[in-house]
Amino acid sequence: MEVHSKMSVKIFQFNGCNKCFHETILLKKESSLDIELISNPAEWKESKIDTAILTGYLMPEDKDTLFKIEKSAEKVIAYGDCTTMGGLFGLSNQRGSNITPISKVLPNSININGCLAEIEELTASLKGEEKQKLRLLCKVCKRRSTCEYLDAVHRQIDPLENEESCFNDLGFQCNGYIATECKERCVDYGTPCRGCKPLVERPGIRMLGMFGTLMGNVEVATEASKYGATDKLADEDDDMTESLPDIVGNFFRFTLPTSGLPPGRINSTGSIIEDVFTGRPIEELPLITGLLGGDNSISMTLSIIEAYEKGVGIEVSEETLKIRKDLRALEQELKAAVDAQDVDKYEEITGKIRKVAGNMNLSNVFFGGFKTPIEGNDNFEDYKSQVFDVVEGSYKNGLIEFNLDPKGIITEIKIKEGI
Repeated sequence: MEVHSKMSVKIFQFNGCNKCFHETILLKKESSLDIELISNPAEWKESKIDTAILTGYLMPEDKDTLFKIEKSAEKVIAYGDCTTMGGLFGLSNQRGSNITPISKVLPNSININGCLAEIEELTASLKGEEKQKLRLLCKVCKRRSTCEYLDAVHRQIDPLENEESCFNDLGFQCNGYIATECKERCVDYGTPCRGCKPLVERPGIRMLGMFGTLMGNVEVATEASKYGATDKLADEDDDMTESLPDIVGNFFRFTLPTSGLPPGRINSTGSIIEDVFTGRPIEELPLITGLLGGDNSISMTLSIIEAYEKGVGIEVSEETLKIRKDLRALEQELKAAVDAQDVDKYEEITGKIRKVAGNMNLSNVFFGGFKTPIEGNDNFEDYKSQVFDVVEGSYKNGLIEFNLDPKGIITEIKIKEGI
């Protein structure tokens, strides 16, 4: 009887959020794989392996370790946006960081985009299966676009007031035009796509051009030159700049290091994660913490939301508080499942989180409650989220504190360890 040896697979977590790293626990269901998780790649003792999987964002100082891994592995797979394109942490390049996409170090790696990256794609790649052709997100979204000119752009909407029209048609910027379908499907939970799985090259530039075209009727202040041309934006604010205060964060959320844009020259806060948040609008914070919070994504997201709710007096129902308490408990159970490498428990707990939060990005979680109804919770009005007013001020909740300017933009944020 012929005996086939198992494929040797080593999974290396580099920097930042560990959600993709933890997701690879599901590979243990594959009996043909010999899995080893390595949380400190720099200390790995070099040995021959069949496949190396890389997760987390990369820095220039990781190059030697990456070359060592490439030399030892028959195949290298970059798993998740942080590794493939810089991901959310790449937004810190706006303030002078040098988050480095894998293509600049190991151009021959196999790249699996996504935030959260999909375990099904990774499994198929390990098995050598042909890569599935993914559809444009707009093709699978229940909302439909007319691409008509907009009269206004909105930073917040109630997603259930109109469930048929494309977010972009409603003036609520969504990057679905340039993205493929994905497992997380943020758009199903009242949250616009920010393009974690791009369909095209330079997606941020293209989406900016497309949405800019739609804004043809939106007022923008310009100054005429002596020749009469409106070739310069005026100094005063206008409808366009007020409604899109964070072009980089919205259009280049996952792809800034691969965008071709020059490095940012804004002074760093001294912390990569704080650089990611600084300059972002308050309403975008839950969409960011849910993505990069790693082990603490639920508690970090809820802490930021609750700091603002408390500071401005947003009323929160008892039902919402109960659901949030349950989510925090699930976060602790998930940590225990990861620590124990319990695949069945991991699947069970992530399934429960998805049922409440929409997905592992927590797209259904927002200020005041939840954006869409939760299965099994009948009275949606008891825990529905709110469109809220922006209020300048300082806000604090436990180990998180932040300051907002009059436009609701983060000017300073401190996120302490242990949240």
